[in-house]
Amino acid sequence: MIQKSFPLFFFFFFLLGWANPDPVAEIKTERKAGENKSQIFALISAGASKVQALSSDFSQERHLAMLKEPLISSGKFAYEKPDRLYWEIGKPSPMGFVVQGDQVRRWSGDSGVAESLEVNQDPMIRAIVEQVLAWTRADFPWLEKRYRITVMEEAPSSLKLIPLSAREKKFLAYITITFSEDWTHVRSVALHEKGRDFTRLRFMNTLLNPSLPKDLFVR
Repeated sequence: MIQKSFPLFFFFFFLLGWANPDPVAEIKTERKAGENKSQIFALISAGASKVQALSSDFSQERHLAMLKEPLISSGKFAYEKPDRLYWEIGKPSPMGFVVQGDQVRRWSGDSGVAESLEVNQDPMIRAIVEQVLAWTRADFPWLEKRYRITVMEEAPSSLKLIPLSAREKKFLAYITITFSEDWTHVRSVALHEKGRDFTRLRFMNTLLNPSLPKDLFVR
């Protein structure tokens, strides 16, 4: 009986003992949080405006509750405004795609033979393209229609995104995104699923506005 009543007692203790008795202070806190988010958004937008192209190596860690060690893969990523994207995993199994507008060339396996399709025909590619374009363009109106965004850290900036759609909530709890110190690019992304599983992407050796090979986005 005591064990059952403890959580309820603790809840009321927290509510009565630790709740802010000053509603004006609560409003100020909310206003401060909103101002901080607006400032961070502005810094990210200013950083994104400096980038016309970028290239990066990345590592991907897939953490599953049923496995002691994460599944690790690595690859390369490149982007060029307005809508060119290159994404390739080299290890452990080669696979990747390139995007120009709404056209995709996708391949897998050692043969490297690619097939053509449109972005909307592959849900995974579409999701990656939408997220990459949203962040490289700092399209916060688009993002805030889909996520509740809060600032976790100001410098380097780290954001937490909680999905708003019922469909996405079924499998995704939240996303965390950490930016470089100059706000020009993303350093890491973590996708936390329902339960304990999560995937973390880390971007390394990032080059801003490099001279990309002309045939990089053609496969």
